[in-house]
Amino acid sequence: TLFRSTPGDKPVETVGKKAKLAKPTANATNANNKKVGKEAVNEEEEEKRKLEARREKQRRRREKNSEKMAFTCSFCKFRTFEEKDIEVHLESTTHQETLDHIQKQTKFDKVVMEFLHECMVNKFKKTSMRKVQSTQNEAAKAAEKNLLEGVTDEDHMIKVETVHCSACNTYVPALYSSVQQHLKSPDHAKSRVAYKEQIKRESVLTATSILNNPIVKARYEQFAKGENPFENVEPSQESAVETNEAEQTTEQINFTEDTAVDFTEDTVDFSEDPTDQIDFTADTDYVTTEEN
Repeated sequence: TLFRSTPGDKPVETVGKKAKLAKPTANATNANNKKVGKEAVNEEEEEKRKLEARREKQRRRREKNSEKMAFTCSFCKFRTFEEKDIEVHLESTTHQETLDHIQKQTKFDKVVMEFLHECMVNKFKKTSMRKVQSTQNEAAKAAEKNLLEGVTDEDHMIKVETVHCSACNTYVPALYSSVQQHLKSPDHAKSRVAYKEQIKRESVLTATSILNNPIVKARYEQFAKGENPFENVEPSQESAVETNEAEQTTEQINFTEDTAVDFTEDTVDFSEDPTDQIDFTADTDYVTTEEN
């Protein structure tokens, strides 16, 4: 019941219908449910992305720490924890073939190539010193923390050795039968060929990136004068060079195998600062070589 007032009169009672509240339709209900469901899915996906990002960060940190104790050749993607293995590699035909490919693509002369090789030798020596210094710390940590601490028979867990195949980016059980089976698999045969070509392509980028580093550039100038640039090196400089190598070796770039790379073209920028770009073709008569 509603009352209507008029000037000078008493309120007059009027009879009218009460306003009805519209009931939500089925379409509106479904739309709301879909919206809520979509928001829940988005939140779940966001949580998954954050989790994956944290795992990736942790993985990279582990790899970085592990890489400090591994002997590596940045050009050949060679990696080992055995000192004798890296010594054999640096004198191997495989290593020399990679250097020859770099020289063919970049037209660097003999002095530059010798310097690049010495960079890997110096890296090997620095890693050897680092491993010796950390031996006591590792022994102490091993005594403090057991890898399988808390593991019982009911957990069904054991420590096993594995063989890592870089070409396939996979781990194979350290058993003769498993390794032989992997070696003879079609996937490994295909991956091995592709990985070899990848190493050749990326070796050119790695070599150029190393030489673009201002610290390495100064070392090269000393090396070209017959001096030893690897003596009395500050730890901060060595760390900066190693960080630069690690970042560049994770990147990929496609070069055609039979095409020489022109590092002066704007289409391939190997340095954020153009002033750091080393020009191996100008104002020097001992850096570049011409093919007959």
